[in-house]
Amino acid sequence: MDASWLGGHVDNIGASTGTIDPKDVALKMRLDYAHGVKDPSTKVLEAIERLCWKLEQSNLTNEDLMKETADLITKHFGITSVAIAARDSHDGLFRYKVVVGVDQDAAEGFKKLVYTKEQVTDLSVYPSYEISSHTRLYLGEDHPYGEGEEFTYRVPSLVGLEKRKSLTDCIEADYVDFFMYGPNRYLLGWIEVSGTRMRKLPDSTTIRWLELIACILGFALRPKK
Repeated sequence: MDASWLGGHVDNIGASTGTIDPKDVALKMRLDYAHGVKDPSTKVLEAIERLCWKLEQSNLTNEDLMKETADLITKHFGITSVAIAARDSHDGLFRYKVVVGVDQDAAEGFKKLVYTKEQVTDLSVYPSYEISSHTRLYLGEDHPYGEGEEFTYRVPSLVGLEKRKSLTDCIEADYVDFFMYGPNRYLLGWIEVSGTRMRKLPDSTTIRWLELIACILGFALRPKK
């Protein structure tokens, strides 16, 4: 349906008489909302809105919400794989709850990993660079993984072999973590993204979108009082 024609048609309603019916104002806004031209940013915004509306569902589990979030990221941001970790309330340890974009064996391996908060923030094991207060970049040249964790990459055989040819290139073992916090910087978990279909690191706009998504998910994961 040609939304611009609809809008023009509605604009002309009442033009011959010089009066505007309030119902026509509402009709135009409704048609523009439902059928207006949608650029990539609008599509992303709509997807995030749908994610937020799901929070209204009483039967939605945290794992369901994390799966929806991971699928949204891979679909709309050209991200190859997404892993979401969260703090378990019963022991305070962090575990990966949802993993998409890797084979089944790797996904199961992810879910066997367990971390303390101190391990998560140990720069000697996971060297990284602060991009913002909620985002850290891990680059393959720095070997940002613990012993035995090479399996978490899509093509482990390429780890350490690829050469970065530009500042925006993405190579095997690069990844970005978007941390989710509660009050007083209480760590709730993180969204980990790695690999892009264009073989480029996420740009600044993508980073800000993913920070927003992490913020929304973080609110949902806060312990219930």
